Amino acid sequence: MSEATATDAAPEPPAPTPEPPAAAHRDIRLRVVLLVALLAATSFLAVELWLTGSDGDGTSGAEAADALVAAYTRNLDATFLVQGQTTRTLEDGRTLSSGYLVVQRPPDRLQRSLGSTAGDIGGRSVNCSVTPEVSYSCAASGASVPWEQQRATILAALDSYVRGDDPVYTVKVDSADCFVLTRRRTELDATYGKGARLCFDPRYSALRRLEVQRDGGATDVMLADRITDQVTDADFDLGEDSTYDPQVPDPSGTPSDSAQETP
Repeated sequence: MSEATATDAAPEPPAPTPEPPAAAHRDIRLRVVLLVALLAATSFLAVELWLTGSDGDGTSGAEAADALVAAYTRNLDATFLVQGQTTRTLEDGRTLSSGYLVVQRPPDRLQRSLGSTAGDIGGRSVNCSVTPEVSYSCAASGASVPWEQQRATILAALDSYVRGDDPVYTVKVDSADCFVLTRRRTELDATYGKGARLCFDPRYSALRRLEVQRDGGATDVMLADRITDQVTDADFDLGEDSTYDPQVPDPSGTPSDSAQETP
């Protein structure tokens, strides 16, 4: 079995969680651009320092943006299973955590974390959740959007985020070969909030680490500890599993940075 124990090589998502970019529902050229004021520039610098913590490898701008789009394209086309942990830290310091699972075998995809199970299986959408009233339940499913259409929409949205004359995010590559996104202007529905760090596994193209700083002050961190390209029908099981229920973590808090990969 091809498998890797994957954690961040040296200090990515989710989203849900590590999640694909949201679709852009309007023509970017027609939007009113909200200019960044001086005070916002201070926040911009703080976010960038929080995300990077290193000098990077020197790749930035259009070159880094192109590399990110290429890496995300490989991710969308790959078959893999990722298991790990996700932790959400609120602005007041409180945290929620759970196990994290992504199973992908295009066109099928399933993601589970923080009480949510979502994806597309066999041409039908999946939407299950844990609620205090009903415990674990799944909503009635409908036909999913064709995979090629989803893929094109995701890549178009990412392209609008990081390319062009007025991108939402600047992109650079840090010393761990992760992509650091820093928001340079306001975009209310941008998937990656104020900023994000995406780290792709070089062997399987899955995200091994994802960090997102949300507008409301929360920070999400997903850290993979197992990645494999061996995927079976059983991996798409929708049964209740408390591994993916939100929990208050132990004092160790957000997943730490460690570095290992095995064949």
